[in-house]
Amino acid sequence: MDEVLVVRELSAGYRGRAVVQGIDLALRRGGILGMLGANGSGKSTLLKAITGQIPLTSGSVVVDGIDLAAAPERAKAGFGLAIEPHELPPPLSGRQYIELVASIRGCAPDDLPRGDLLERLDLGRWIDRPIAEYSLGTRAKVAILAALLGKPPLLIFDETLNGLDPVAAWEVKRIITALCATGRHAAIVSTHVVEAVPALCSRAVLMAGGRLARRWDAAQLAEAGRAPGAFEESVMQALRRQAAA
Repeated sequence: MDEVLVVRELSAGYRGRAVVQGIDLALRRGGILGMLGANGSGKSTLLKAITGQIPLTSGSVVVDGIDLAAAPERAKAGFGLAIEPHELPPPLSGRQYIELVASIRGCAPDDLPRGDLLERLDLGRWIDRPIAEYSLGTRAKVAILAALLGKPPLLIFDETLNGLDPVAAWEVKRIITALCATGRHAAIVSTHVVEAVPALCSRAVLMAGGRLARRWDAAQLAEAGRAPGAFEESVMQALRRQAAA
């Protein structure tokens, strides 16, 4: 099966209020989807719905061929989620958190795409200290490691690349690109770093007002990437149109 994620007519929210509505989205193996949008646009709510953290009010989510509503545990085994850094449990050390996620995923704590990731992300001196002592960037690195455990078919990064230092960001992008290039994985990268999307992603979507307001396919991203600032301008124009609507 080529499609690792299929979302149909998804609506979800909190306390009876719909935050995202009418979302249709599909992602094939090998693809990297950039998810853009202003604060409050619905990006994190959509990812929480896709990953089963909040219930759907309508629609469906299928992960690696498994319907999330019908078999939530099996569906959740198909993705690795790098949660927002502030959501990590402060009392645990980084190693304890990795071990906890590994036990849930049913894999070894060192089942990662590369055996030297701790060193490459400069986590060795922090991994046994409490997460409460970590900077935003160090928390983001631990969240990313947890998402990569077991090398699941679908990788989801919810703003976690934003806080990385340049070296760590480069390493993580290399890993995402290499995994997806195998044709066995796909990734969603939710980010505010608009200029990074054309170089990393094969497709992009813009969230606004809880809906998918704009989409870019691979050809459009490639074309925008050839002209400095062109993609950023197209995103800003779409945001202005939404604000004026």
